[in-house]
Amino acid sequence: MIDSKNKLCESEPRTMTVKCLCLDYDGTISPLDVSRADSRIPENTRRVLEQIRRTVPVIIVTTKDISFVTSRAPFATAWSGICGLERKIGDRILEEKELERRIQLVSIALEYARSNALDENVDVEEKKDFSGRTIAFCIDWRRSENKEKSRRAADRIAEFCEGLSLNLIRYGHQPFFDVYPSSVDKGQALRNVLSELNLEREGIMYMGDSELDNSAFKEANISLGVVQKDNSSQTLFCDYIVEFSEVGTFLKALLMNRLIFNSNFPMIKRNPRRGLES
Repeated sequence: MIDSKNKLCESEPRTMTVKCLCLDYDGTISPLDVSRADSRIPENTRRVLEQIRRTVPVIIVTTKDISFVTSRAPFATAWSGICGLERKIGDRILEEKELERRIQLVSIALEYARSNALDENVDVEEKKDFSGRTIAFCIDWRRSENKEKSRRAADRIAEFCEGLSLNLIRYGHQPFFDVYPSSVDKGQALRNVLSELNLEREGIMYMGDSELDNSAFKEANISLGVVQKDNSSQTLFCDYIVEFSEVGTFLKALLMNRLIFNSNFPMIKRNPRRGLES
């Protein structure tokens, strides 16, 4: 639990009318410690998000692929998948133009990963674009019975991917990492979606749970980090923090308060690390 003694008092509560709610998926509105097949938004969180969507746009910005996240969060207004490499706005599918020349490198790395993960209890999660092409992938050994052995196999795969100049993203000490064809930036991904929806840059709230979300936190007027034991080593540069177990409660409080965020909500704590970023 978050220690209430660490809450930093503000002279006046901070308030803001939320005009657009932007969310990461894994570890923010869905559990982090489950398999891809079992990934779901908890019922209480899903219901309140469906209600919020009737009033303001809800945007999902995630490392998951579009087909995966749209089936689990169909209530959203727009989705930015694979860290912005692909977006779905209404019926339109938009993809980054730089992908074509680097997809072949991803295919080479993926083949190597499959052959080296086969007997090591390392999962290779492919991230496919809407046409079915694998444009990125995740190496995951969370459910391995021999994590040290699996970590060594994952390290070999990581070294091979880096040798191809692919972009590898780790999440603190988490037993998984992502491989992308090029640099990705959730902040830019969020800007792109906001621009395509013609939304003004005010009243933007962003919720995320990893250091990959830091650039998106900077794009929001209010940023909220979701914390749990699995991401305790992450440094989140957000305004406030809330425990994953309280996300549904927070969103319900926000809805009941007519979408007016108040930093005095009891489940919200000011982030003591805020302002440490360079």
